[in-house]
Amino acid sequence: MNITHYPSATRGEKAYEWIACICCLGMIAGLFFSRAILSLSMFIMLLNALQPARVRDNWQIWKQNRFALFAALFFGTYLVSGLWSGDKDFWWAATLNKLPFLVLPFAFTSAPLHKEYYRRVVITGIVLMQLGVVTYSLACLALNPDYYLSGYSFSNPLPTTKYNDHIRFSLSLVLSLLMCFFLLFEKQERPLPRWLRYLLSGCCLLFIGYLHILAAKTGLVCLYFLLAAYIIVKLYKRHKLLTFTFIALLALVPVVSYFTVNTFQTKVKYVLYEIEKSKREQRYDYTLSDAGRMITYDIGAKALAAHPLAGTGAGDLMHVMREGYAAYYPEVSADQQYGPINQFMYTALSVGIPLSLILCAMVFAPLFVAVPGRLYLIITTLLLWIAIMVEAMLEVQFGVFTYLFFVLFWLSALANKPIQPKNSRL
Repeated sequence: MNITHYPSATRGEKAYEWIACICCLGMIAGLFFSRAILSLSMFIMLLNALQPARVRDNWQIWKQNRFALFAALFFGTYLVSGLWSGDKDFWWAATLNKLPFLVLPFAFTSAPLHKEYYRRVVITGIVLMQLGVVTYSLACLALNPDYYLSGYSFSNPLPTTKYNDHIRFSLSLVLSLLMCFFLLFEKQERPLPRWLRYLLSGCCLLFIGYLHILAAKTGLVCLYFLLAAYIIVKLYKRHKLLTFTFIALLALVPVVSYFTVNTFQTKVKYVLYEIEKSKREQRYDYTLSDAGRMITYDIGAKALAAHPLAGTGAGDLMHVMREGYAAYYPEVSADQQYGPINQFMYTALSVGIPLSLILCAMVFAPLFVAVPGRLYLIITTLLLWIAIMVEAMLEVQFGVFTYLFFVLFWLSALANKPIQPKNSRL
């Protein structure tokens, strides 16, 4: 199945396509620098997809997208849970946070990412913005190394984006590496300019090194998974010995990093300290990063056992969790009490196990999309699955956007788009 192209584009069609691309870049800029820009870009992209000359075709594309359908149903599970939620304000906030699952897949029907030129523009723009954030972060470390190195002893990482969301930023770096690999290693209709090839290659190496300096656990786990999966799939059939050599070298990277990167070494020691302390005291210390996560699993599992079918309702989840903290971990202060730090458990506790199966269907739906180059969609899907297994990332705005953007990017970039009628007007 070959990717089709529109006929010679009119001025209105070019404007339609450029608006969608600028909105894609605006959303990423919003992720890094401004919530307002993120929201505004999403809204403009939705309006672009609703243009009268395009809305019917876009509706047909949306209906054929299983991921989009399950995303809408996922939004619906939180919406309907208001029927048995006592705290309507918290329920409404949780439901409103899921609104992008309803609107963003439709908005992305306007994205011309199946066209090589626009795809390059978006990927290059994303990488350049990330390069700026990485440069700023490394400059902070270079100017005050003692301060930031000591911060890693207290799980206080380097500054990254405006909101210092280092987890989402590290994940975005890993996911953008996959975009770079697509441009560098897949056959393109037109060869990459030499400057762009050098830029993308250099950024890949820089981002891999920086992820070890930042030492965000989620980002590192996803990085190693990405590199191992990509090497095995791309090389194993043709060069088995070379594949095993690369995998062995990849296994040495964390070892070398431990002895050469101070922040990485400090983070490893911190994790080992957490494990040793929890074993010694036979109890989780909520002041530690991963121990606090395990406390949410413990309380969440007990609450889910008491509310398996309908859950607590999205509005009452935190009320039930606070009751659990009071009963089992009374020493945890109110500002340190969280919902389950695992999206599947969080959703199951919010809406019940039966409705939470819709989340499972949505997460894994992209694995069954038959498109050329589906390796990139599959790896992205699995990377995001890893992320939501260790974070309730779909309960926060930046997490929702990061998840949706990178899935929808590949669904749009790899899928065929219908040829527009020659007499269509905008």
